[in-house]
Amino acid sequence: MPFPLFLMVFGVTAMTGGGWVAFDVRGASAALEAHQQRNHELRAAAAGTFDPPDKWITARGFRVVGAVVGLCGVILVLAGVAELLTGG
Repeated sequence: MPFPLFLMVFGVTAMTGGGWVAFDVRGASAALEAHQQRNHELRAAAAGTFDPPDKWITARGFRVVGAVVGLCGVILVLAGVAELLTGG
């Protein structure tokens, strides 16, 4: 697989995943927040501590991270296109 095509495939994947969370399609960011909360509870139960877990990131934070990942995907796609057009 040529390198520009490799960049474009990974870029489209990052754009899709990041956009899915950034635009909160089907409650993706809320689901990630609930998954994080459940993991904290399971980890606390396994350790034997029942203090309330610290909230590391909220649904809005997941949306911001998703937007950054989506933007990085756009950059990868554009880099792949530029590489194809310049023949490098």
